[in-house]
Amino acid sequence: MKKVFLLLAPGFELLEATAPIDVLERCGVEVEKVSLGNDLLVPSSHNVFLKADSFLSDEKDVDRIVLQGDMVILPGGFPGYRNLAENSLVGALLKEFEKKGKLVAAICGAPSALAAFSIMTGKKATCHTSVRDIVSKSYALSSEKTETDGLLVTGRGAGVCIEFAFECAKALVGDAVIAEVKRKMEIR
Repeated sequence: MKKVFLLLAPGFELLEATAPIDVLERCGVEVEKVSLGNDLLVPSSHNVFLKADSFLSDEKDVDRIVLQGDMVILPGGFPGYRNLAENSLVGALLKEFEKKGKLVAAICGAPSALAAFSIMTGKKATCHTSVRDIVSKSYALSSEKTETDGLLVTGRGAGVCIEFAFECAKALVGDAVIAEVKRKMEIR
């Protein structure tokens, strides 16, 4: 079974976290929610709390996630994406994922966190308009709702989080699984 780690920084965008969790689990992918804070209950940008399964608090956590994970997902949201970009353990984790040739996904403002750590620079990426100036210095900007370039998956924002979730799923499971999940979700 494929495994994804979704990073929850305080101030994350709720839809950008829950849509990938929902879609990926429907596709048979295990999703572990990882808190960057001191509590498993992590506040979203709208002060709705999501309970994480584990913490990213030291190098042992980085090693475990790199060993077990097929993909890491960074939701955006303000100030969530800034909290991601300012966390050195997030940088270490992303650098190891890139080094090991593993999938990295980010939506909304979170591609700016990838840029902060120079992850997969030069690739095509899309992001929220509020961080386009930052992201354009490290990536070839795309105007698409979602963009996949090799091992990098990006999305524009909360309005396209279902499409982003399926783009992540496409990198992990087969077309038949995705088609069946879309059918059950009434996505035509």
